[in-house]
Order: sequence, then structure tokens, then C-alpha cells
Amino acid sequence: MAIDNVYEERLDELELALKSNPSLALSLIDDLVSEQAELTSEQYSRLLVLQSVQHLYGARFAEAITTLKQAERLNPPKKLLNSIYLYQASAYLGQHDYQQALDVMSTNLSRIEEIEDTEIKISSYLRLVNLYLDLQAYGEMSRYAGLALKLSKGNSAKNECYSLLYLAVAELKTQNLEMAESRFKNSRDFCQLNNLPVIVAMSKKGLGDVAIKQGNYALAENYLLQALEEYRLFKFQIEIDSVHSLLSETYLGLLQTEKAQEYAGLVMALSDEPINLSYKKIASKVLAELASKRGEHALAYQYLSQHQNITNTHLDDTKAKANAYQMAKFENGEKSREINMLNHERELYTAREQMRALKRNNDRMGLLIVGGSFVLLAMFAIAITGQKRKYKKLAQNDPLTGILNRGTAQNMAENRYIKDTFKSLEFSVIMFDVDHFKRVNDNFGHATGDWVLKHVCETILKNCRSNDIFTRFGGEEFVLFLPGTDAETAQKIAEQHRLAIEAMDTKYSGRDFTLSGSFGVTSSSSADLSLDPLLHRADIAMNYSKGNGLNRVTVYTPEIGLSRAPAFIVKSDESPSEFAERTQVEV
Repeated sequence: MAIDNVYEERLDELELALKSNPSLALSLIDDLVSEQAELTSEQYSRLLVLQSVQHLYGARFAEAITTLKQAERLNPPKKLLNSIYLYQASAYLGQHDYQQALDVMSTNLSRIEEIEDTEIKISSYLRLVNLYLDLQAYGEMSRYAGLALKLSKGNSAKNECYSLLYLAVAELKTQNLEMAESRFKNSRDFCQLNNLPVIVAMSKKGLGDVAIKQGNYALAENYLLQALEEYRLFKFQIEIDSVHSLLSETYLGLLQTEKAQEYAGLVMALSDEPINLSYKKIASKVLAELASKRGEHALAYQYLSQHQNITNTHLDDTKAKANAYQMAKFENGEKSREINMLNHERELYTAREQMRALKRNNDRMGLLIVGGSFVLLAMFAIAITGQKRKYKKLAQNDPLTGILNRGTAQNMAENRYIKDTFKSLEFSVIMFDVDHFKRVNDNFGHATGDWVLKHVCETILKNCRSNDIFTRFGGEEFVLFLPGTDAETAQKIAEQHRLAIEAMDTKYSGRDFTLSGSFGVTSSSSADLSLDPLLHRADIAMNYSKGNGLNRVTVYTPEIGLSRAPAFIVKSDESPSEFAERTQVEV
């Protein structure tokens, strides 16, 4: 018994070393493997699981899977078996074998019988988050990360740390850069406080990625070099390769061409396994730009072709469809499990109510009748209030998109404009139009067109401030009224909305196409007595964007007002179809 306790302590020490001291972990694994005959079946199973974690850190996914299956055959206890399934799913995800990952996760979820087992439920949610990340379903990823965070607060610092990290990643993937930066800082600080250095390194890498996208390459370099040093301590090769690709992009932005060439070269030397393609996609583009700057155009073309091939592989239509199917199948399995849990809770609740009913006294019947009368009156009042709200909403909101209709929004904006004028505050207007919307309707049908309008509105609303007034002005045309906002801020807001529309994933509409918007921006002047001049100028600026390449933001200037007519004149060498393409005007 004393010997068993000694080995348990050494396994605990190994588990801690894997998180904070990889060199010690290697030594402990070698020692324990040499003493394998002295371990119980459960201890040896646990050793194999910890050994598989080391394989995962080194991107040796096949070895991790073999080790985990060996541990599974030893009939470990339920908690350890859950860890085995979760790490198996991680390994299959690393190999981009989504079907196997799905099967493992489905098996694990089906065996969770006890709702009270919070730790198992959190672990399953976090692995589900990882699966949705690989499938690029960032909304579902954020949802399950939030559930895991709620359950893990005050119970497990490690799981809380991972939940915070995944929430930050979801914001980064959807281009919400300010929120992503804030969440990555939260995960970094919390994980550092709880001595989880691997997740601290991941948070720093995330902050570096955010800084790159914001154009702050000096800050990106600082974060990425810190992350690289910490990953090297753990020999975490996947993340090391990822940081190398980001550093090549960073040094290109800093015009430090030698370092950019060095890190890009390290990435391009990797094998062509699926796990490396995203890193090589960045590195090949960096090398193409470096070769172009040196005047080596043939080499630049070669790297650019390689970049294009990798991009095409990433966007393979068959893979996207398979991923969508797997996600739907997995979602169905999770819902079935939740329904079973709710049924179980309902049965327990019914039994408790029956016991309480038996204890009630007959003399309380009068009180129940009085109480019932009050309840009926309250329900009637609530129903009346609900009907009023319903009809008010129908009168004020656009029936398709749910946002304010034109009349309601314009009245609200006029009132706010008058208040801002008295306070000498600026007032801005953004008008935008969904590019090629008629083509979407013609090619894919009006149901897809309706999907586009609804999801464009949802995307814009996510980025709106609390006092912004958003309305559908007609068809595919929308307006944002921005109280207390100057032209420069309005332009930045418009650009943020334009990028959000451009980043929309349309595969969930059942069709594959790209979306973009043409934006016009203007701000108030002392000569404006109402919103009408602002709307007119915003319309001119929007049409200028449409007539000059689409998918852009134009701030109104008097010169644009004078030059907008020529954008709709057919050029001498331009066919009617080319004119329609450039201006979106039907010929």
C-alpha cells in the first residue's frame, strides 16, 4: 500500500511537470516506464495517458493515438477513461481526421450518465469547442466555451483558463479585434496567476496575432518572441511552427527582410501534412513579397503559385461539406443528450411536487383560490402588455430583418440630431449597399437573398455602439445614424462594418459565395438644418464607392459630389455587361 502511494505521488509530480517543466517530465516518464512492472493496472493506464500528452505537445499524433488505445484496453476508471477519449479526439483533430474525432466525442458524450459530474461535463464541452474551432463554426465555439467557463469558475483553474482562451480565439477569428485583445489579456493574466505557462504562451501568441492585424508590428514582435521562448521550453512543435509563420509576417511589416526570410524559410521546410498548411500559407506569401521586392519576379511567382495552391487546398469544397455534415451530426448527438438530462430532471421535479402536495392541509384551499384569482388577473395583464409590445414592434421594426424600419429610425435620428446640434456635437451618417445583391437573388433565389439581408443585419448589430441607430432604408440599402460622432470616427466604424461583411461565412446559407458592401460616410456641418442633406451626401458617397470598384468606404467631399455623374457614363471601350458590373445598374 505504501509503494502504491509512492507511485501515485510520482504520477502527480509527472502531471505537474508536463505543465511547467518539460525536461523533468521526460526524465520522470523514462524512470516510470523502466519500473512498469511495479505499477498497478490503473497507475500504468494513467502513465500511458500522461505519455500521450507529451506526444501531443510534440505533434506526434499517431504515437499519441497508439498510446491512448493501449491505455483504454486496461479498463481504467470512468474519470481516466474520459481523459483518454478527450485526448484521442485532440490527436485526431491534429491529423484533421474529423470523422474519427466526431466518433470518439460521440462515444464519450453517450457514456456520461451523471449530470452532477461537473468536471467530466466541462472537459467534454472544451473538446467540443476545439472541434468547432477546426470546423470554423465560431459562433458555436463561443457558445460552448461560455458554458465551460460558467461551470468551471471556482471549480477548476485549468478549465477556466482554457475557456477564457477559447473565448478570445473566437473573437479573433470573427475579427472583433478590440474584444479579442481584451480577452487574451484576461486569459494571460489569469493563467499566469494560476501557474499554467502553456496557456499563457498561447495567450501571448494570440495578442501577437491581434497586433499584426492592427498593424502594430513592434508590439507583435514583443508578444511573439515571448511566446516562442515559452513554447521552446515545452518543445511544443505545432505552436513553435505557428509562431514562426507569424514572426515572418511581423518582420516583413517591420521591413527586417533577413529575419522575415529566416522564419519563413523554417516554415517552408516543414512537411506538407495538413497541420502545416495554414503556416505555410502565411510563409509562402511572405517569401513571394520578399522576392518581388528584390526584383526576383520568377521566384516571387513560384512562391505566389505555391501560396495559391495551399489556399485552394484549404478551401476544398468537399472538405467543407464533410465538416458541415459532421457538425450537424455532432450537434444532434449533443441535443439528444441534453434532452435525456432534462427528462431526468423533470421526473425528479415531479416526484418532489407530489410529495409536497401530500403534505398540504385542506384549510389552505381558500388561500389557493384567492391566489389563483390574482394569478389569472396577472396573466391577463401580462397578456395585454405583451400584445401592446408585439404591435408596437410590428409598427416600428422591419419584418424581415428585425431592425428599425425607415420611418421609426429617421424620427429617432432627427430628434437626436436636434439635441446634438444644440450641444454643438457632430453627427455622422453611414449609408451602405450590399454589393451584387440582385445577382444573389437571380442565381440562388430569394430565400438566399433573405438569408443575406438577415445575417448582414446581425453582423452589423454585433459591432454597433449602444447609441447608434441602424435601419433598413429599402431593398439591400441600410443606414447607420451615429450621434456625437465625427467624420474620422465614422470612417473607422464604416471600415469595421465593411470588414465584418467581407468576413461573413455564407456556407450556412446552403450556397458558397462572397459578400461585400459599398459604404458612404458624411458628417454634419453648420449649414445642415436637418438630416436630409446628410442622407443626400451619404448616398452620393455610397454611389461613388459602387462606381469605383465596390467593397470600399468613401467619405463625402465636395469634389465627389461634382464628379459622381461620370461614374455612370458608359466608357467608349466598355460593353453593357461591363458597365453593369462596374456600377450595378441594370442595362
